[in-house]
Amino acid sequence: GHFPLRVFTLLTAILFSVASILPIATNAEPADTAVNVLRPFEAIYKTTALGMTLDLTRSLTRDGVTLDLTRSLIRDGENYRLESSGKNFLIKMEEFADFRLTDSGIEGVRFDSKVKTLKTNNRSVEFDKELGVIKSMKRGEWSEHPLEPGVLDQFSQQQQLRLTLMQSDVPLETLQFRVVDGAKISDKSWRRLPNETLQTPLGNIETVHYQAVHKNPKKRASEIWLAPSLDYLMVKTKHVERSATIKVEIKALNWLDEADQPQAIQ
Repeated sequence: GHFPLRVFTLLTAILFSVASILPIATNAEPADTAVNVLRPFEAIYKTTALGMTLDLTRSLTRDGVTLDLTRSLIRDGENYRLESSGKNFLIKMEEFADFRLTDSGIEGVRFDSKVKTLKTNNRSVEFDKELGVIKSMKRGEWSEHPLEPGVLDQFSQQQQLRLTLMQSDVPLETLQFRVVDGAKISDKSWRRLPNETLQTPLGNIETVHYQAVHKNPKKRASEIWLAPSLDYLMVKTKHVERSATIKVEIKALNWLDEADQPQAIQ
């Protein structure tokens, strides 16, 4: 059947939202400690939303939309690239973030995101150390912000969250972070909920569970489940926006620093 424009607009908004809901926090571990804990990986997530199916090399979901997201983290010394891509007959999505590890955690280098439906939506962030500015592009308009410690793009901040939790004795009750998106730098926080054991294609996984603190939870709600046994990789995400629900659930995982086969087959 035909899909109205509002469906494409909503789905595009949701795809960007899911990319941005995983939080950042800061750590003060030595550089060599931080560098050693982020293992390269490739993960596939099943995503469903709005009655469609999408294959992402990373992953997304709402009522009826299935999407396989492949997400990979590649390491080159202290420099990392986080990539995500997926497409179906309606949507094509590609994202990457370059970042490096320092003694204060993750330092952003560049972020690019492209979601193509009826039209193409691009977002970019550049961290310019020489000029001391963050350049951010959204809806075709560039803005600049002072380059401040702890401010990251919405994609690489996900790995900062993992670092923080891996270097904490117990999961923090509250996570706070700052993310740049277009003309805004937002302060966000997450509240810890009771642990849950989730059934996944990788087996039963014990997870820590966080809920985003939103100003209007009736219009927007986000939850994430992270696995301590998998270096706090995301196992599941649930996001509700404008009454549309999207779920992202892990389907397969392959640690790229091992010669082993993936832990789950597509």
